[in-house]
Amino acid sequence: MKNLNDLGILGLGSRLKRLSDLFYRQLDEVYKIEKIVFQARNFPLLQLINENESMSVTELADVLGHTHPAISQMSKKLQQKGWIYHHIDDADERRRLLSITPAGFELFDQLSPIWKDMQVILGRLMATSGGTLMSNMELLERQLSQISLTDRMADLRRERLINSVEIIHFEPEHAEYFYQLNRSWLEKYFYVEDIDHEILSEPTARIIEPGGFILMARINEKIIGTVALSACNNGLLELSKMTVTEDYQGLGIGDKLLKAAIQQYQATDFKGLFLESNRQLTPALNLFDKYGFVEDDLPNDTSVYSRADIYMVFKEHLPQSKSA
Repeated sequence: MKNLNDLGILGLGSRLKRLSDLFYRQLDEVYKIEKIVFQARNFPLLQLINENESMSVTELADVLGHTHPAISQMSKKLQQKGWIYHHIDDADERRRLLSITPAGFELFDQLSPIWKDMQVILGRLMATSGGTLMSNMELLERQLSQISLTDRMADLRRERLINSVEIIHFEPEHAEYFYQLNRSWLEKYFYVEDIDHEILSEPTARIIEPGGFILMARINEKIIGTVALSACNNGLLELSKMTVTEDYQGLGIGDKLLKAAIQQYQATDFKGLFLESNRQLTPALNLFDKYGFVEDDLPNDTSVYSRADIYMVFKEHLPQSKSA
């Protein structure tokens, strides 16, 4: 069966409308998720009034290519929302103008971050296209159909969040965060052993002063994760106490912590890096494997942790990444 694609340039009008409807529908869903009562189709009119400070219905109709009655009806709806108002042109009393109200400017403050994100997303989508107008439109429509604007918006914000995470060195004021983050993780998956309590209660004395390191993940001055590197008598470093607070899990912050810990190890004179974990922690083991840890025999067939049932040593360099 023939479809709209087979019409080529003759189907331009229908293709533009279909793409427009798809875009507006998905953008309305973005506004809904953000709890903003605003229709995407009103954006051009509202933004033009804002950019020009004030415009008449006739001017808006000419610029937007709509009929005078259509612009009048749209402006009435925006006026009922309290976002715009009519007033007399000081230079011509016969001319009525539309301007933004204080409530309209408050709306702009809510919408501006979303519009900036949309510029980034659409810019990326268009950057992947090439060729004719019709092929570009087809690609854009297909991309939006496969991954919606709401999902792309979530991905963009996730990317921005990850990029804003700082990895910093432990300071004495971080002691309580170090304790609570690790205690919460242990109580969720296992239980706090005596050795855990001893180390977590005195991180400076038990980890830092013997030559080890503690790294903290911070976002907007909030500590959200941690990892420790403890010095051992045999010249090795033990990677342990790595956790991310539950609200920020699944965002790639564990990757940043582990990568930073490996880089810290590589900047030292220690002759090896190892860790002990549990086979039930599949996501963690996959992460360790990704960064070059391989299973090995447990030295002396014993561990200080009753929960540990796998011993892994660092064998490889850090993997290449797009952000590196």
